Amino acid sequence: MTPTRSARRTRLTRRAAALAAMVAAAALLPAPAAHAASSTTCTGTTHVTYTPGLTLTPQTVTVDETDTITSCTSTDSTITGINTGGPFSYSVPNAACNYVEANPAGGGQLTIHWNNGQTSTLTGLVSELTATGGIVQNIATGTVTAGEFTGAAAAITWAYPLVNPLQCLAPGGLTTQNGTILVQITGA
Repeated sequence: MTPTRSARRTRLTRRAAALAAMVAAAALLPAPAAHAASSTTCTGTTHVTYTPGLTLTPQTVTVDETDTITSCTSTDSTITGINTGGPFSYSVPNAACNYVEANPAGGGQLTIHWNNGQTSTLTGLVSELTATGGIVQNIATGTVTAGEFTGAAAAITWAYPLVNPLQCLAPGGLTTQNGTILVQITGA
């Protein structure tokens, strides 16, 4: 028996109504979560000692650096700080008051040890040194190539108050400095 035109119309109306109900129900469902980019921002303090002390004359100095980073905001809720260890010692050629040469050639590497036991290895670090508004900043940028946040961009900023040149003329020169440190990981 062939369905009548009225019966076919009723079935089509029911299918359209069912389809409309499914579309409406789907609109009420939450959308799938978008992949959020990883990000972490950490702040802290830095303390350096210079041996011999910085003067106005460029010379090779040994820098002992101690960073304390206990405040982080991260897309990884288990990260609240960085275990920095230290102090870290390194030699800097041609260092003078208000000028400690950065590493513009790049290629530097640093491993961050997060408080949650994870690490992030930063490579290709290139530093830029600026002095503006009474602040000397060393900004190192690179990429996370291993560990947590692999593929993300990284930037570490050390900031120190601009030194009064009279401190550099004192016997022994400038031997210590305190500042701030900012670590930012974005992307991935």
